[in-house]
Amino acid sequence: MKNVYLVQPNNALSESSCLPSAVYLPYAVGAIAAYSFSKEDIKKNYNLCDFIFTKMPIDMALETIENPYIIGFSNYMWSVEYNLALAEAIKKKWPQCIIAFGGVQVPDDTEYLEEYPFIDLLMHSEGEVTFYKLLTELLQDGDLENVPNISYRKNGIPIQTKKELGPPLEDFPSPYTMGLFDYIVNNPEYKNIQFDTVIETNRGCPYRCVFCCWRGNKSGFRQFPMEKVKAELDWLAEHKISYCFCADSNFGILERDEEIAEYIVNLKKKYGYPQRFESTAAKNKDDMTYRILRKLEDADLNRGVSIAVQSMSPEVLEIVGRKNMSVNNFAEQVARYRTSGMYTYTDLILGLPGETLDSFCKGLCEVIEAGQHSNVSVYRCEFLPNTIMYTKEFVEKYKIKTVRSLLCQIHTRVDEDMKYASRSDIVVETSTLSTEDWEKAFRFSVCVQSFHSLGLLKFMAIYLRKAKNISYYDFYMNLYEWIESESKVIKRILDRVFECIDAFLKGEGNLCFSDERFGNIYWEFYEGLFLSCAAEFESFYEDVINYLKQYFDDDKLFEDLLLYQKSMVALPSQEEKIFDVIYDWHEYFENLFNPSYLIPKENMTTLKIEKSSTDDWVDYAHKRVWYGKRYENTINIAEKVK
Repeated sequence: MKNVYLVQPNNALSESSCLPSAVYLPYAVGAIAAYSFSKEDIKKNYNLCDFIFTKMPIDMALETIENPYIIGFSNYMWSVEYNLALAEAIKKKWPQCIIAFGGVQVPDDTEYLEEYPFIDLLMHSEGEVTFYKLLTELLQDGDLENVPNISYRKNGIPIQTKKELGPPLEDFPSPYTMGLFDYIVNNPEYKNIQFDTVIETNRGCPYRCVFCCWRGNKSGFRQFPMEKVKAELDWLAEHKISYCFCADSNFGILERDEEIAEYIVNLKKKYGYPQRFESTAAKNKDDMTYRILRKLEDADLNRGVSIAVQSMSPEVLEIVGRKNMSVNNFAEQVARYRTSGMYTYTDLILGLPGETLDSFCKGLCEVIEAGQHSNVSVYRCEFLPNTIMYTKEFVEKYKIKTVRSLLCQIHTRVDEDMKYASRSDIVVETSTLSTEDWEKAFRFSVCVQSFHSLGLLKFMAIYLRKAKNISYYDFYMNLYEWIESESKVIKRILDRVFECIDAFLKGEGNLCFSDERFGNIYWEFYEGLFLSCAAEFESFYEDVINYLKQYFDDDKLFEDLLLYQKSMVALPSQEEKIFDVIYDWHEYFENLFNPSYLIPKENMTTLKIEKSSTDDWVDYAHKRVWYGKRYENTINIAEKVK
């Protein structure tokens, strides 16, 4: 029997005492193994050994391997460097072992074979059928040229075989129901580990965004059989899997997705699991998608509703091959979900071709103007293999410049040994956006996310927009310029959060933020800015008052609104608070989407805020900011006292 090993390492999330470490089960290599080892010829001749699914020390990983015949590595941006180090060590110890690299991070050419002599072959596109055909051909000592979708060396020269589209998905077995992960979830050594999972109900994407790897998949939009999907969900529930990520590109795009959602809800009612089901919802939020998300929300399975736009610039969207809903439709969807008690979040990407400093910053604030006050996530544009953006022609046309840095995944442990940390290529310049403007847009977006989405100045900004018609762009851009030129406290904090930026832009550092006050993990920059400002709460407001006063000519109203604003920011170890405000701010902000309610009513109101449920900054940072930001948990809930 020939020993087969498959490697899909991922980082553990959080080592906080308040949350267990979480690790994803290796779904990608599990799916590849399931297809091959459902075949009798493979089971008779090969032995599937334990998966390597964490970044254990290389020496320890080598000790778990015995007499390997072939080892397959699944590569994502967070695992490439570790995989390369492990593969090289394996080749040194077992020179005859076949090293195969696949996954979305492997370019669709022979580059890796030319750069890494210890890699024997590359697998391109989907891996299930390709790996099976590879194992079959190796049994016959045949010519690998018969195996589609691979690159290998023939007489020392790298060559590529013919390309084949992915087949229908009806015959793809499940690694879950085949029991391939049972030895992991039932292992007593892992009793303190929370295992997260990935499922697919379909594969492919009908859209053609140039920055996305889905565009390179020409196999079409295909569905897994409903019985397979339900059987996998049964397995998750029966094995008490708390968190399930649905890898569909657009969950809710198919009518049957509503049936799947109902099935998940019923499983939670029966087993209590899964506790969270997260998906990327179909971007055109029609009534069916709303019904699906409503069902998930009512069962406490949802983690917010994604209304992704990527950019608000029509020119940019034309370049990247994306068409958004209209601004009016976007605003209607945000209001619909919010007024029904469902939180939404909106994604933007910084660094897309065609974007300018002005268009990006105004687009970010346009999202808020449309009613997105809960959560705006700004992602740096990743330069990914197997995308249209990655091609030489596209790079030259839009003068794309990237910086490669160590990849620090958010909410993973800070690892002092960065030897095997993977790399990330970030777009920092295009023909329409200089590196200097990229940095300013980045800093501006972090300020807006921290001060508005997380709430440090949200109520101030909303009042000024409703009552005085001061746009969110003017308010936050003027604030940003004031911070850079006049602020003392906030400027110091902002520079501390961004102290990595100069080294990063020189290609010498990491694009990450951590602070031991909030736990030994990496944070999003806007999370870090919010936490750092909240940790200096009184100093922050004493500083920013100097900026805010210019917008108010009524001292009484200003002081009253400031009291409300400060009281509404949740902090750790807060005692119960009862306070009086002269204006009925509670009713005013409850009518956020009421266009006729522009001026607050002068009506003495007593408000009550419950005692904080978090005791220290680490607990607060994890529960309120990391897990709670999509639900505005950084904002207190105030109740009127009768």
